[in-house]
Amino acid sequence: MASVKRVYSASDLVDARLLADSLADECIRTHLFNASAVGAMGDVPFGEAWPEVWIADERDLSRAREVVAAHAARQPSGGSLRCSGCGEESPSNFGCCWNCGMDVGAGSQPASAAGCVR
Repeated sequence: MASVKRVYSASDLVDARLLADSLADECIRTHLFNASAVGAMGDVPFGEAWPEVWIADERDLSRAREVVAAHAARQPSGGSLRCSGCGEESPSNFGCCWNCGMDVGAGSQPASAAGCVR
């Protein structure tokens, strides 16, 4: 029987959920541990309270590692990108448009360059 295996420790819950969603997109089942432990920081060592992403089946480990590597390679940065498909703005660290789901990495422009009025 295949067992669960930890693949990622996140510094915050949003990061952990984004990775879990990316893994789910690849049909890799996950478990999220320590989702509520953030409130215990200060009472327990911070590393022990970080959210962790575990995969449900260790046979998915090599594919999961590829997804984790791609997730870690995305450098969070400020700003936003304008989707080339629907024109909506999404935060620059999103992989796809929040509105239509199109990939916002390739072909998208920084929102300020696309005529965003601030």
